[in-house]
Amino acid sequence: MSRQKDLARNTAILTVGKVCTQCISFFLLPLYTAILSAEDYGTFDLFVTYATLLLPLINWQLDQGLFRFMLDYRGNKDEQKKLFSTLLLSSTVQNIIYVVLFICIEPFLKIENAYFLLLYVVLQVYNALFLQFVRGLGYSIKYTIASFISASATTVLNVIALVFLRMGLQGLFVSTLTAQLLTLVYLVISSRSWEYFSLKNARIGTFKRVGTYSIPLIPNNLAWRVVNASDRTIISHFLGTAANGIYSVANKFPNVFINFYNILNLSWTETVSLHYNDEDRDEFLTDTMTSLVKLFVAACLGIVACMPFVFPIMVNAKYSAAYNQILILMYAMLFRVLVGLYSCVYVAQKNAKKIAYTSISAAIINITVDLLLINKIQVFAASLSTLIAFLSMFIVRYIDVNKAVHMRIKKPIAIGSIIAKTR
Repeated sequence: MSRQKDLARNTAILTVGKVCTQCISFFLLPLYTAILSAEDYGTFDLFVTYATLLLPLINWQLDQGLFRFMLDYRGNKDEQKKLFSTLLLSSTVQNIIYVVLFICIEPFLKIENAYFLLLYVVLQVYNALFLQFVRGLGYSIKYTIASFISASATTVLNVIALVFLRMGLQGLFVSTLTAQLLTLVYLVISSRSWEYFSLKNARIGTFKRVGTYSIPLIPNNLAWRVVNASDRTIISHFLGTAANGIYSVANKFPNVFINFYNILNLSWTETVSLHYNDEDRDEFLTDTMTSLVKLFVAACLGIVACMPFVFPIMVNAKYSAAYNQILILMYAMLFRVLVGLYSCVYVAQKNAKKIAYTSISAAIINITVDLLLINKIQVFAASLSTLIAFLSMFIVRYIDVNKAVHMRIKKPIAIGSIIAKTR
């Protein structure tokens, strides 16, 4: 099977589950915006954002290290056992430390609904590890089913909690936690993880080796999350949680675009890592990258073109201010996609430091622009700062990657994309 066919096959498998799930979740947006106030929606969004911000600090990105090293050990069950045993044990220790610290610190912070932040992060640590474990074993279908269970269970339970039980914000918290727990149970059973875990297989050397790759990824993942969390935090602080609810709804449409990218990126990362040392690497990467750019530019423009017709149907009138943010956020997400596509080269090289440097710089740019403009243009400051941050990161990574690997976007495609976006 050719590399392109392999990439297409893996992407198709992941797409089936992901698209169905995202469609279910997306088409329930009218329900969420009709039942929940902007304040409640903004509060829930803020909690989830903070939980994802904490995740790389708690799990040290060991799930990413697990996947990357599992690629090297495919077919070698003994090494896979050492990897999984070591990282599951370390993740458990990290979760225990997090719980203890949270219980000690929370009384001073007096966080309302703190239980959600505590339990959601713990479940996310395990889910992230097990998702990358099944992916590393090559079980793309099981990975897809797990993602489908997560999103579908969340959606169904949200409907039950909001419509039938009328639990409001608390319903969102409880249903989200329950869905994460169901996903974890499926992953544990479907992967037969007990066959790979044993305390005697845990190795400090394995932890150090994976940690050397994973820990430098923390600033990268943290920076991505800082871009997201800082926007919401600054909006909530200066403009209130209702404004954050507006911004959150505006992001739902670009998120459809990003979710499509996330599906393909799972296969793209694996393909680049497995074929990085091929003789015709540069030709393969350039041709594939050019095709991917055409695909994502077309998808971006398509979503933007549909907005005048789709938005009034999908979103309650009380969230109408979100419409004006979508165009800027769509172009911001397009550059985020391009950044991610080029980042796969760093993953293949196991060069996490360069990922971290550029990501931290983008996060700083985002926060700076946001703070400078928030009082002048209000919610637009968050959208514009996100666009500027990802554009700057793309330029830096494009130049840096092409110093070592020929992975350019062919000029006719690049020029055509720019012309199309400015019309």
